[in-house]
Amino acid sequence: MKICLIGHNLTNLILASVFEEKKLNVDIYLNKKFQNIKTNRTLALSSENFDYLKFVIKSSITSWKSKEIKIFTESSQSKEIINFIKKNKEVFNLVSYSKLNEILLKKMKKSKFIKLYHLDTSSSLILNKIKKYDLVINSENKNFISNKFFINKIKKNYRSRAYTFIINHSRKDNDIAIQVFTKFGPLAFLPLSNTKTSIVFSYNGVKIDDEKIVDIFKKYNSFYTFAKISRIENFSLSFEMLRNYTYNNILAFGDLIHRIHPLAGQGFNMTIRDIKIISSLVNDRISLGLPIDISVAEDFQKSTKHLNYLYGKAIDGIYEFFRFDSNINNSISKPVFNILNKNFIFKKYSNILSDKGFNL
Repeated sequence: MKICLIGHNLTNLILASVFEEKKLNVDIYLNKKFQNIKTNRTLALSSENFDYLKFVIKSSITSWKSKEIKIFTESSQSKEIINFIKKNKEVFNLVSYSKLNEILLKKMKKSKFIKLYHLDTSSSLILNKIKKYDLVINSENKNFISNKFFINKIKKNYRSRAYTFIINHSRKDNDIAIQVFTKFGPLAFLPLSNTKTSIVFSYNGVKIDDEKIVDIFKKYNSFYTFAKISRIENFSLSFEMLRNYTYNNILAFGDLIHRIHPLAGQGFNMTIRDIKIISSLVNDRISLGLPIDISVAEDFQKSTKHLNYLYGKAIDGIYEFFRFDSNINNSISKPVFNILNKNFIFKKYSNILSDKGFNL
């Protein structure tokens, strides 16, 4: 049995490692030479998902551990309105996307179960290539297959862009992740070391130049004395949920099936949880001597689609709440979070949901 993965991305590298561990043959189709992706993007992984990655990769992954999350608003920049701490456990593991990609790429190149094929995935010719596979997993957002068979989505355009960059700053104990809900949009500070922090600013509005983004960032940065800013990357933001995950022998996966707002750092955590579920489904079939085919995809959709939608809408609800609240001078968040910040049960289950999602 052979599995085909389409697309050059971190999702496929992790999937390939999962299938390799089960001694399944995997072919990966991509447009160009598989190389390390250079980006300043930072992944905020939950404790459970980070532990799973270490188990799958079986290689050293270094992370910077965030012990606490503090939430601020436009009108409350000197004191957080709520904070989240896990007893004897980090809230987030902050990992460089490029570094994780590099580790997985080296592992894949040494594998006897994984083969790479270069093909123009935007061409209809790819349909002839994938007919021979029992299961095809497409996690590429823009190719012939995605554009033809996976376009029926629930969509919401946030009309905003995420700007990401890294700051070098003076040394400090840097183990607190910070989210500031500004009138311009959510601004996140994600610690990478005692001297580096990743910035994710979800700006509400049309694309603006880097200088303006830096000016806004400086206005709300009371946490770091910084000396240097990296190259600024940006991308548009939207909420997207695919209505049907399967077509013939193809399973849509990763960002193709769900895209959410980055304010809670949960996008890639959702994908990791999806990988864990599909891994479990494959294990069940192997133990029963059943083929790894489209039935895996169908069971995956039944198990996850409704949960992914509910989780995505929950994140969207948080975004809309703070967007509305910022327009009325944070008059709702102040009294509400003054109560919730003292509520042990609320904080306990908020931590559980951020770690495990709805797949409890």
